Amino acid sequence: MKPISLSEMDDVELLNRFDTKYVIHIDRLIELLNLIKNDYRILEVSGVRLNQYKNLYFDTADYKFYLQHHNKKAGRLKVRCRSYVDSNVSFFEVKKKTNKDKTVKSRISIPDFSEKLNELQEQLINGISAEINCKELIPIQRNDFYRMTLVNTRTMERATIDVDLSFYRNDNSQKIELPNLVIVEVKQDVHSGISPITRKLKEEKIYATSISKYILGEMLLNKELKRNSFKSKLLTIKKIEHALVA
Repeated sequence: MKPISLSEMDDVELLNRFDTKYVIHIDRLIELLNLIKNDYRILEVSGVRLNQYKNLYFDTADYKFYLQHHNKKAGRLKVRCRSYVDSNVSFFEVKKKTNKDKTVKSRISIPDFSEKLNELQEQLINGISAEINCKELIPIQRNDFYRMTLVNTRTMERATIDVDLSFYRNDNSQKIELPNLVIVEVKQDVHSGISPITRKLKEEKIYATSISKYILGEMLLNKELKRNSFKSKLLTIKKIEHALVA
C-alpha cells in the first residue's frame, strides 16, 4: 500500500463518526489486505506501519460504564488515556455513543498516563455528561495492541486493524493475551455501504459485530460481571481465538 503521513490524515480525523466493527482470525489478515491494497493508503510513522498503542481505562468501582454498554444505554461513555507510542504523543479521551448510534470522541493532550484525573480532564468529562461524578472514576484496565490505520483513497473513511491484543489489570495482577484475534473497525462520517473493506468482508461471509476492547477485556478478566447480552459475542471471539472457526 502507498503510505500516508500523520499530517496528511488531518482531513480524515473523524472524531465524529459512525463505527462498524468486525473480528477475524489473524490467518485471514494477509488475504484481506491483498484484496483491498489498491483502495487504501496506510499510515506510516517514522517508517513504521504497525503502530503500538497503550491504553488505560477508567470506570467506577461498580462498573458503571461497563453496565451502560451491557444494557445498551444511549449516551454511554468510555474514558481512557491513550498513548500513541510511535508518535510519542498521549491523549486523555472521552468517547460517547449517541442515541443515533454515532461515536463522538473528545480529547485533550497529556504528557503521560496518570491514574488520577486532573481538573482539565474532569472539565472535559463534565462538559460531555453531567451524570458522572469524576471523583468516583478509578483506573480499571490497561490494554495494548498494534494497529494498522488505512485511509480510503476516494471517500471520507478510515479503517483500523488491531492485532496482538493484551488486557491486564492496572496492578498487573492478571493478564490475558489474544494473539490470534484481529479487530477491524471501519470509521465513516456517514453510514455508507460504499466501502471496499466492508464489501470484501461481506463477500468472505464476515459480518459486523459490536465489540469494545474495554468491554472484551473486562469480560475476560472479571468473570463476576454481568454478561448476558454479550454471551454470543464472547463465544464467537473464543472460537476465533482458538481457531475453531476460520
